Amino acid sequence: MAATQTFVPNQLYDIPLADLQADPNQPRKYLDPIALDELTASVAQQKVIAPIVFRTENGICYIVAGERRCIAARKAGLSTIPAIFSDKPDYQEISLTENTIRADLTAVEEAEALDRLQKSKGYKLEELAKVMGKSASLVSMTLSLNRLPQSIRDECRKDPSIAKRTLISIAARKQERGMLAAYEAYKASISPQPKEKREPPTKTQSAVTALEAAQKKVEALEAGELYVEEKEALSAALTGMKGAIETLLAAIEEPAEEEAEEKPVGPVLRAAVQKAKAPLKAASKAKTPLRATVKTKPAATKKLPTKKKK
Repeated sequence: MAATQTFVPNQLYDIPLADLQADPNQPRKYLDPIALDELTASVAQQKVIAPIVFRTENGICYIVAGERRCIAARKAGLSTIPAIFSDKPDYQEISLTENTIRADLTAVEEAEALDRLQKSKGYKLEELAKVMGKSASLVSMTLSLNRLPQSIRDECRKDPSIAKRTLISIAARKQERGMLAAYEAYKASISPQPKEKREPPTKTQSAVTALEAAQKKVEALEAGELYVEEKEALSAALTGMKGAIETLLAAIEEPAEEEAEEKPVGPVLRAAVQKAKAPLKAASKAKTPLRATVKTKPAATKKLPTKKKK
């Protein structure tokens, strides 16, 4: 059909998908699979609403704009697609502009397409910027991405997650070595850092931590500021801890010979127990026992009524 039919410019046709081919100069090389699946589902339900644009060359129909719609239509099981014929020689500009407006291109794809268009048409920078409807400075920065090493361009061409401004800053390096180093540094900065695996604390380490925390809390107390009930509760707790600490200290300082050989006591635990015992010894040597100082709540006083003078 495509080899024999004559098409009228700007006329709408229902073209068989089998007769359409992707344009070799298509600027977009990467298709987001998730977005394509969503478009396929939409086409399967509502068909293709916006016509594509096509051109002919040597009897072959090439897609100028709408390649994603064609792919989605094929995946949805359609046999034809609405299409408008264009005989304009600036089909590259149409394709690039359409893809740019739709934001379908990655930064590298846009840079390479602009470079091909500039070279094929012999445009100066200002002319290219006018065709694209963008400022000359923005087009110049986009074209600078073609300076990137081939390995970076190949990797970024199919990765829309990399921002254009990031690649422009990398391309600003004078030497290729600097670009490669900057790109590797960028990848390292966005890569999730492996979390350091920490071994769970042993019983001894947990005990040492708890003893040090308890000591700080005990040292912060002022016996003279405690009420009777608080002193009694604290005294009972300290007495119990004192007994446990003395028992453990005795076992640490005088271990059995067999146990000493098998499980030597570490200096960390010994120091921690000694440190925790210090406030207990100080309390026992104090002239006034802990229970002796009693703080009572002041009794409420009643005012006696005064007799009025006659």
